[in-house]
Amino acid sequence: MTAAYVLGSRGHQVEVIEREAAPAMQTSYANGGQLSYTHAQPWANPDALPKVIKWMFQEDAPLVLKFSTDPHMITWGLRFLLNCNTRRANLSTKIMLRLGLYSRDKLAKIREETKLEYNHLSKGILHIFGSQLGLDGALKQARFQETLGAKEELLTREQCFAREPALKNATKSIAGGLYSDLDESGDLHVFTQKLAAYCIDNFGARFTYNANITRLRIEGGRIVAVETSQGDRTADAYVMAMGSYSPLLLRPIGLNMPIYPMKGYSITIPAWEGAPQVSITDDEKKVVISRLGDKVRAAGTAEFARYNTDVREVRITPIVRCLSDLFPDAQFGNMSRWACLRPQTPDGPPIIGRTKIENLFMHTGHGTLGWTQSPGSAHLLADIMENRPTEIPLEGLEASRY
Repeated sequence: MTAAYVLGSRGHQVEVIEREAAPAMQTSYANGGQLSYTHAQPWANPDALPKVIKWMFQEDAPLVLKFSTDPHMITWGLRFLLNCNTRRANLSTKIMLRLGLYSRDKLAKIREETKLEYNHLSKGILHIFGSQLGLDGALKQARFQETLGAKEELLTREQCFAREPALKNATKSIAGGLYSDLDESGDLHVFTQKLAAYCIDNFGARFTYNANITRLRIEGGRIVAVETSQGDRTADAYVMAMGSYSPLLLRPIGLNMPIYPMKGYSITIPAWEGAPQVSITDDEKKVVISRLGDKVRAAGTAEFARYNTDVREVRITPIVRCLSDLFPDAQFGNMSRWACLRPQTPDGPPIIGRTKIENLFMHTGHGTLGWTQSPGSAHLLADIMENRPTEIPLEGLEASRY
């Protein structure tokens, strides 16, 4: 949707083909609500391997990765392991942080231009840690990111309570925290739907809903049509922005992009009196908690289950437990559950820009940071499509890196 907005605002005629009946009904429907620009450490890092091995034997672990005979999963997994070293993790951090901070500026510009309301809060994100060991490890990453322009504030246990008073009732141990005032939160579902309406009203954008894409028809190294359940669609240029489902249409035309679905879960409950205002990340549990107006959203865990989107209670339980441990006043009687697929690359950064197909451009693979990175990546995409110089370096974001 951000790509549609940026291209539309530059005078291009835009059509969005969507298989659901409305915008933001899948991965963007009930995400964690965070705009975590300073969360730039990739999943593939030196600390990941021992944790993954340990978590393989825990059904309620933050990350569930089990052996699979899927060749695409095996290939992705090997590439992931090759990136689990300090040099590559630091490089991915630089790329993701550069994109994140650029995206922060671009989202502020979109907000100023559109005046959209989506329960946006500029109260930062507070990462809390249950042990000094965990805090020390995260502090090392924070100090590295500070050299790249993203400062986080080290907080004691009492300072965490002062930053977010709702944490005072927590029953779990809190050793300390890291706080970034650069980060934000909001309701992505509301944002995306309102942005779609804005594109229609202001740019004449066309949206074709309930349309399943079956094939990209190629002739002479160019796409000549997108075949859908509602007939063929043609254009001068095409943007692949189908998240986890992107590889399914790219492989038949000879583009093997290493994007694999990482399943995530969330719960949404009514906000209670004294519910948190600052967005929280429980680093140990890998659960994020955001206030979205009269609701509270908690999301987290990662599971490799191919394209299965079923909600498994064994994965919901740790999120409920984490939320209730931090906020004992939370009420779960009117709770909704959600699961979605996040398009994860093995190194972390998304894939943006040109492909070997002359008129096909990539805007996908954003993983768990889709909303965080999309305003910036949409502007990069538009610059590339218009043959303009980009405002930040593209190094590490292009499809050619694979």
